Amino acid sequence: MTVTHAPSPYRWAWYLPGLLAVGWGAYGLVTAGPSLRSYVVFFGLGIAAHDLLLAPVAIAVGWLVARCAPGVVRMPVQVALFGSGVVVLAAFPYLTGIGVAADVPSALPFDYRARVAVLIAVIWAPAVLWALFRLVRSRRTAPVDHPVDGPGPVAAPG
Repeated sequence: MTVTHAPSPYRWAWYLPGLLAVGWGAYGLVTAGPSLRSYVVFFGLGIAAHDLLLAPVAIAVGWLVARCAPGVVRMPVQVALFGSGVVVLAAFPYLTGIGVAADVPSALPFDYRARVAVLIAVIWAPAVLWALFRLVRSRRTAPVDHPVDGPGPVAAPG
């Protein structure tokens, strides 16, 4: 017999801040700035880009890693690829230079390509060390296939 407890009457206290934030966002979406159509186009293009570009690329890369990477190093490679993908996706506007204007020199003041390259190196360096550690450890613990000299141990009569 299982005992089910009634939901806490205070659970709405946890939902309230989220509901207020969603309401505030909806109010701002309807009343301020550009037309609602521009938001719908923005979100629609984002969903389409995810479904038609990002997800298939992620699936293809995952399939390749599963087929090509040895099992012992697969996890470090997957983690590093995931981190690299997040970094490149987040830095995409900076890498492409969208929004740069000659009359606003402070819009994108740094060399973002170099910074993203350094960040990806920071992601991959520990992943490579992790993969090497796993590879060495798996080779140490792997059973050695040596021919046995003579017959194996004989069980005692019992």
